[in-house]
Amino acid sequence: MHWHQRRVTRLAAVAVWLDGVLQRPTTVRLLGAGRDFWSLVLPTECAACTSPAVTLCPECLARVRAATVRPFRADGGADALPAAEGYEGGPGDPTDIDVLPVTAAGHYRGTVSRLLLSYKNRRRTDVGRPLQAALAGALQTAVHGIRKRGEQGMILLVPVPSRGASMRRRGYDPLGLLLAGLDRRGELPAGCHVAALVVYRGALTGGPSVLASRARPVSQKGLGGSQRRTNVHATMALRPGRCLPPGAVCLVIDDVLTTGATIAEVTRVLRHAGAIVAGAAVVAATPAPSRSR
Repeated sequence: MHWHQRRVTRLAAVAVWLDGVLQRPTTVRLLGAGRDFWSLVLPTECAACTSPAVTLCPECLARVRAATVRPFRADGGADALPAAEGYEGGPGDPTDIDVLPVTAAGHYRGTVSRLLLSYKNRRRTDVGRPLQAALAGALQTAVHGIRKRGEQGMILLVPVPSRGASMRRRGYDPLGLLLAGLDRRGELPAGCHVAALVVYRGALTGGPSVLASRARPVSQKGLGGSQRRTNVHATMALRPGRCLPPGAVCLVIDDVLTTGATIAEVTRVLRHAGAIVAGAAVVAATPAPSRSR
């Protein structure tokens, strides 16, 4: 037997043994006692319902899984999304997609929204795993759709960048952590690679900025589709030193879809660099505040 096969066999045997140890009643009791001890030393609560002494209670975990088990097309109400790549159809033409297709793992409401808010704004990075699983499902569905349309090459997963102020306030990039975890566990769709190609212009140093004469963009909350699109237009650029091969296929990744203005800005940057943006994927989608389309 080849040495590599022997090594894989040994690792598999160790994994089976370890799994058996963890399932023993004595081990389960010891682990439970350990959790109870640490809940006294470092009190915690469910990130979604605030139940005590647990990171994410079984009921909330079950709700999140049920709410994100069937990814769906979420671009119907996002009125700031750009046109789909190569769209040439017209009104009533069922053979073409008039806007960039966006796949969401779930709806931004209930337990899903509370979990996302805790993860992003309360530094609850300990609940990232269920969100990673939800995003993985949306990625698999989105990539499957791209493959069905004939694209069989490498697909670049391009995350929406975090603002510098948000990074400094949180101390981490929520979307980057989710994608890094999926990449580390080998749970990204086959033939896909994470590529942080886009940054906010405020993060660039040296050289003139097209935003020099513009006011700092305000918060997106409460703005309609056209207002959000205007608010973020030209606020992003290709990361310095990065170049894309002509025709590179990209999938834009975000955490929450509202009007699609941020996804539209990332798409603008990538298309200007010569890339093909085939769609987007998000953890959750919320109804857009404006449906002027």
